[in-house]
Amino acid sequence: MKPDNKTKAFVAKTLESILVIGFILFEELIWNVFAQPIFHYFKRLIVLDSLKQTFLQMNRHLLLTVFIFILLVAEAMGFLAGYCFIEGYFITGILVYGVKIPVAAFTFWLFDLTRSQLMTFSWLKTAYEWIMGVIDKFLNSAIHVYIKARIMAIRQRIRQIIRQYFGEAGFIASVKAHYQAFKPYVARFFK
Repeated sequence: MKPDNKTKAFVAKTLESILVIGFILFEELIWNVFAQPIFHYFKRLIVLDSLKQTFLQMNRHLLLTVFIFILLVAEAMGFLAGYCFIEGYFITGILVYGVKIPVAAFTFWLFDLTRSQLMTFSWLKTAYEWIMGVIDKFLNSAIHVYIKARIMAIRQRIRQIIRQYFGEAGFIASVKAHYQAFKPYVARFFK
C-alpha cells in the first residue's frame, strides 16, 4: 500500500516543525543564553590582545589549520555529548556540552577576528556563503516565521503574567522580598 500525498505532506510538515522548534529552542536557550555572551566576553578580553595579534599575523594556511582543528574539537564534543545523552549518561552529556559552549564561542570569535584571512580560501568562502544562504532560507521560511511568532507571543504573555503577579522587578525579586520580610519571624521561631 503506497502512502498518499497527504500522508507524505503531513510527515514532511511534522518533521519540518520539529526541526524548526528544535532550532528555535537551540537559538533561544544555548546561543542567546550561553554562547553569545561568552562570544562577546571573548571579544572584550584584554588578555586575548596578544593572541589576537598572533592570529592576525599568522600564515593563512596555519590559521586555517588552527581554525579547523578548534572547530573539529567543538563538533566532536557536540557528538560526544549527544552520544552520552543517547547512552543515558545525562550528567556527563550536560558537562561535555557545557565545556563545548566556550570552545564553540572561541571558534566564533576566531572566525570573526580572522574572517578576511580565512575567506581568501575560495572553497571556504563558497561553503560559508552556501551555509549562510541555507540558514537565511530557513529563517525566512513560512513555518519558521510562524512558529517564532507564536513562541514570541507566548513569551510576551508569560512576561505580562509575571509582571501582573510579581511587579516590574519579577519573580526572583518578589521571592527575595518575601524572604527578607519573613526571615526575622522564622529566625525567632527557631531560637
